[in-house]
Amino acid sequence: MNFKSIDLKAYKNDPLQRKKAASKVGSWIFKAFRIFFLLSVGYIIIYPLLSMISYSLISRVDLYDPSIVWVPKHFTASNYTVAVEAMGYFKALWNTVYKCVFSALLEVASCSLVAYGLARFKFKENGLLFGIVLLTAIVPVQVYIIPSYLNYRFFELGGVIPFINDNIVGPIGGWFGNPELAIPTNLINSPLAFYLPALFGVGIRSGLFIFIYRQFFLGLPKELEEASWIDGAGPFKTFLRVVIPSSGVVFLTVTIFAIIWYWNDYYQSIMFFNQDFPLAVSLNGITGVLQGMGYAYEKSLGPTMAGCLLFIAPMLLMYAILQKQFIASIDRVGIVG
Repeated sequence: MNFKSIDLKAYKNDPLQRKKAASKVGSWIFKAFRIFFLLSVGYIIIYPLLSMISYSLISRVDLYDPSIVWVPKHFTASNYTVAVEAMGYFKALWNTVYKCVFSALLEVASCSLVAYGLARFKFKENGLLFGIVLLTAIVPVQVYIIPSYLNYRFFELGGVIPFINDNIVGPIGGWFGNPELAIPTNLINSPLAFYLPALFGVGIRSGLFIFIYRQFFLGLPKELEEASWIDGAGPFKTFLRVVIPSSGVVFLTVTIFAIIWYWNDYYQSIMFFNQDFPLAVSLNGITGVLQGMGYAYEKSLGPTMAGCLLFIAPMLLMYAILQKQFIASIDRVGIVG
């Protein structure tokens, strides 16, 4: 640029030029601030993961070396072997899949059906029921965990199940006289403690899922369903044939949220199971197990970090595979904040 050719006096006296220059400077400042903000937030978010990776590969010798901050001098993968043994990883992984992940899928299905009824069918108690649904999303689990435990420990349905066991399938004068056919009245340590709430739409975070579904179904065009009704389909068939195929984005969103929340659940898992624990409970007790294996508290840091990575690895893999679809679904469903 030839600065000699610029009339500085004319430039200073031109409001439009000053406004353009100020706008350009403001734009550069905003871009610099945005980059700084994103890098800062990104570092805060990714720092725990980088720290876990570093400590999971560190040897016992390097733990006491003050010169090591991020990169160990002696890499070792033995921490992962110790973590797998201490957590009973593969057994706990299987317990998590068939107890927690299956419960999450049941809840995805049941909550969608409940939300469709609240969104499409107008009846007198609709608003009251939806308010109760929102209340279930607000009330913390600690408030009702003891009644829930007692219900599953003495699962009698007001005496109905003992009557069936004693008079129909049980050994005391029953029609079949086979105790193996008796309905269990103690659901503690049974996956039914997770399956039943999920099946009836009252599982973990079910109120939030019903809310998300309902808001999405309200935005679907009613003409598609009315056309299906004219063709002779009932409400349930319309839901299966029309609504579900048109709602893939919201089903993907709720499925990912449900699996993650069930995967991370510790509180209900430790209350309803005292054996065959899911991964969240196994990870919580890994420090005590390591000390029993002869690892001092300081030396158990490497295997503990390896256990944390093994715990989150399936969720990271799921998100890596579904990242594009998940971000698109969040945008279309309208979840913000």
